[in-house]
Amino acid sequence: MIRHGQTEANAARVMAGHTDSPLTALGREQAAKARDIMKALNIKPAGVFHSHLSRARDTALILNEWIGAPIFEDPDLAEIHAGDFEGAPYEICGELMFNGWPEVPNGESPQAFFTRVKRGKSKAIAQYNDPVLIVCHGGVMRAFGALYGLPTPGKFKNAHLYEFHPATAQKTFPWDVYEYSVCEDSGEIIKSRSEIYDSAAAEIAL
Repeated sequence: MIRHGQTEANAARVMAGHTDSPLTALGREQAAKARDIMKALNIKPAGVFHSHLSRARDTALILNEWIGAPIFEDPDLAEIHAGDFEGAPYEICGELMFNGWPEVPNGESPQAFFTRVKRGKSKAIAQYNDPVLIVCHGGVMRAFGALYGLPTPGKFKNAHLYEFHPATAQKTFPWDVYEYSVCEDSGEIIKSRSEIYDSAAAEIAL
């Protein structure tokens, strides 16, 4: 899974939700760097799935320049509709939207959002026997944890690749998650265990 690159809304620090905020030049650069990581490691998913919002679609198209896989658009993978918070500054709504699942006036209910994210994820995974790539949104990646009863995990970086493997041990979240980054000094690609979901799961045990 990968979140879209930086958007104009991200740069302005306002809530996008279903608003179709395009990628910035930096967002395209971030997507290209993720593409180059996948190319360097010969990561080629069987299919690429993205939401109908242009920020996810354009990120997917940049990634697919290397992957060359069938590409599918699915509105079920779109960000949560933030209702009256669409276009609102983070200073007003960020604490609520990023650290919980509020019922927002004129917005999508958390339960409806979780249901469609689960549907979109299931459709993508069922399409192929081999791994696929889901290009989506921060809220969708947070909801993926919520489907397993996790509290809100941390912030997902723009155009940062997360790789999911079936968990090697029994735990609340049934996946081992890895992420890729590039060392600024050496340019070396680093694959490391991501604790973003495990940290959320640990809160349950406290």
